[in-house]
Amino acid sequence: MKNFQDKKCLITGAASGIGRSTAIAMGKLGANLFLTDINPEGLKETVQIIINDGGKVSKYKSFDIAKYEDVKEFADEIHREHDSIDILMNIAGTSVWGTVDQLTHANWQKMIHVDLWGPIHGIECFIPQMIRAGKGGHLITVSSAAGLVAFPWHAAYSAAKWGIIGVSEVLRYDLMQHHINVSVVCPGAVDTPLKHTVEIVGIDKNHPEASKLIKRFTERAVTPDKVAQQIINGIKKNKFLIFTSFDIKFLYWSKRKIFPLYHLIMKKLNNLLNDVAKKIQKN
Repeated sequence: MKNFQDKKCLITGAASGIGRSTAIAMGKLGANLFLTDINPEGLKETVQIIINDGGKVSKYKSFDIAKYEDVKEFADEIHREHDSIDILMNIAGTSVWGTVDQLTHANWQKMIHVDLWGPIHGIECFIPQMIRAGKGGHLITVSSAAGLVAFPWHAAYSAAKWGIIGVSEVLRYDLMQHHINVSVVCPGAVDTPLKHTVEIVGIDKNHPEASKLIKRFTERAVTPDKVAQQIINGIKKNKFLIFTSFDIKFLYWSKRKIFPLYHLIMKKLNNLLNDVAKKIQKN
């Protein structure tokens, strides 16, 4: 897909971060937008920005993508007025980090419900209608670098993010016959509100040692606007994996091509985080 003019594009997570930046960018390219987010105030702000820029938002609604009934209701509202959407962007997500002895069942549930079931709900409610419409289209889902490589303390998060890559890879081939392309975005650090609000179970983020670690992470962060542009370029080039930074692309390459190097990097990362955790616990 090269031209987005008047293409009907649904974006989840549009109230902030990557979702907001992508919605604004798509609005400037002439897309007809359908937006959602769990944060009603942020969603309204995004809509106003797009309208002020001359963009078009046909419908927006605040709800929790982890609730299938809410997603289906929004889909039904759209499909009563339109035969189908052309582009589905599953961007909404959340994050919890922690070692397996610190993670609670609620932590695991939250990751699976929002980061795996959420995108699946979008796929269930919109892709079949895109198939029936017979016009092709594009499915974009945001996974994570943690959906490709074994970052320490990311077990619950990775369970969802690896899962959605698997779903997307299957759909990449299943949907070819319907001319619906599939892309998965695999960001590393991105300068979004999630970067500041991520929960690290069992760790006081205000502790000096934790603050230093978080600073090292955030210094590598790219802007949401840059990610939005990479998503758009990825759609135009029909890329399956869309990377947002070279370090993640290299790490994934090393995992596949030079596994001993990847293994060494992962061990060092684990040792680094475990050392920080021990210092915090001692204090």
